[in-house]
This record gives sequence, C-alpha cells and structure tokens, in this order.
Amino acid sequence: MVVEPKILPPQEKKAITPIQSQPLVAKSLMPPGKFEVGPEQTFSIKLFIVQHKGLWKLVEKEVFGCEVHTVVFRMWTFDECLRLRRDSTIFDPTTRTNRMDNDKLNKLKIMKLLQEWTLGKDNPRLEIHRVGDVLTDGSWQSFMKLSPNIAERIISEMNSVLEYGG
Repeated sequence: MVVEPKILPPQEKKAITPIQSQPLVAKSLMPPGKFEVGPEQTFSIKLFIVQHKGLWKLVEKEVFGCEVHTVVFRMWTFDECLRLRRDSTIFDPTTRTNRMDNDKLNKLKIMKLLQEWTLGKDNPRLEIHRVGDVLTDGSWQSFMKLSPNIAERIISEMNSVLEYGG
C-alpha cells in the first residue's frame, strides 16, 4: 500500500486586521463585578436585647422596652476563608490528624471581619478600634466582656451568613 501525500490548494493570504474592541482597562482596578465579593460588601446583625431580673436576654423581635443594636461584618473572600481556616487548623501528632479549632476560627473571623457595632454607644468599654484591617487586642477583649448569650448569638448569626449564605 502506497500513501500519496495530499496536496492542499493554495490559500489566499488575508491581511491581518486588529480586532475592534473596547479600550483596554486594567481589570484589577475595576470594582468587583457580578459574583465577586468586595471590601465594601457588608452584612448586619440586629440584636433585640431586654434586661430581665438583672440578666440580658435576647428576644426574636422588637418589643416594648428592648434595646436594638446592630453589628456589622464585612463579607470574606474565598481566599480569606481558606487562610483563616488554615490558621485555625491544628495538627495532632498523637493521632497524626488535622483538626479545626472552631473557637480560634471564630476569633479570627471576628478580628478580621467585624467592622462596627452599636453596643459601645452606651458603654465606652465596649468601643471597638481597628488597626489596618484587624481589630485591636483591646477590641477583642471588649467582645469577650459581652454577656455569653449575646456573644454566642453574634457568632451564630455571623457563621450563618459567612458559611451558609444567610
């Protein structure tokens, strides 16, 4: 069997023309687009707090005599999500496994993503301050001074939005 080479017909040479498109824009300077998270994208948590027999209690909706407070968090990017999870993972040499320290992860989320709250309005010891994009250690101590049920509600609502989209 003999294979003959296939001869292709000569093609006309076309002049190369530049593609007519929009002017080039530095994409990294553009604001976040569809499906992206930007630094200005936040969510807020409303707390309805009432004092009953000397204890601070949370109620589900605004009732007469309750205080309404707002806690504002910044949305995290997927890169921040991975970094915070990596920083809160602990290697256990005994079982040779990695495990997630959820308390440390929640602390890192609050330190990095908490923007502001109105809880310090009536109590100057609960004011929060930021250095760069992280809460100061004093602000973390302010969070730790909260009533445990208030702190747990903030963490629960924060995780609900960050982990599961609301």
